[in-house]
Amino acid sequence: MALFFLAGSFDLLRDRAKRTKNLVINDASRCIFLSSAIVIYVAYRTAFKYTQRSMIQKVELRDIWYIVGGYVITVIADEVLLALNDLIYHQSETPNNQMIRESFMDANWIVTVLLIVEIILIAPIKEELIFRGVLFNLFFSPNRIVLRTLLSASLFATVHATDTVFGFLLYAFSGIVFATVYSKTGKLQNTIALHVLNNIVGTLIILLF
Repeated sequence: MALFFLAGSFDLLRDRAKRTKNLVINDASRCIFLSSAIVIYVAYRTAFKYTQRSMIQKVELRDIWYIVGGYVITVIADEVLLALNDLIYHQSETPNNQMIRESFMDANWIVTVLLIVEIILIAPIKEELIFRGVLFNLFFSPNRIVLRTLLSASLFATVHATDTVFGFLLYAFSGIVFATVYSKTGKLQNTIALHVLNNIVGTLIILLF
């Protein structure tokens, strides 16, 4: 569901790939993508039940502004919280990112491609359907936006691997931004796009630095 579990799943895929020459796609990768498809389908059906909104809607200029603005705010907050995390806990990156970085190490090109696809595309769709599409709408009345936002953001942070206060706040704040974009626009596609953008940049940083 979250990158924490995805990283662990691809650790298994990577280890099996090391022992298998000329790997095209093995049982582990098939299971991962099949389970992702099931989760996405169930989460989408559940979200649609509560919102009666399609995941894909007409794109307007304000949607772009919310995505770009949300990303800028998230980046600024991440830099501040990571700096505090490094200063107080001597942790320059979260355990979640460390596990993802380790998953890329020694992986063959097929596993690397699968992991990238999972992180930058499948995970954002799954997580936004679950945390914003379902959990945001499942609890509390529609006028309780703050409670809905805090609940979905807290659960979003909880399922990511973190062991410090600032690490938790980093993911929680991202969850708050995602939930705010969703509540302001009413379009799940906007939070998915924002999440995809965030994960693309994060993955590039992990791969290049």
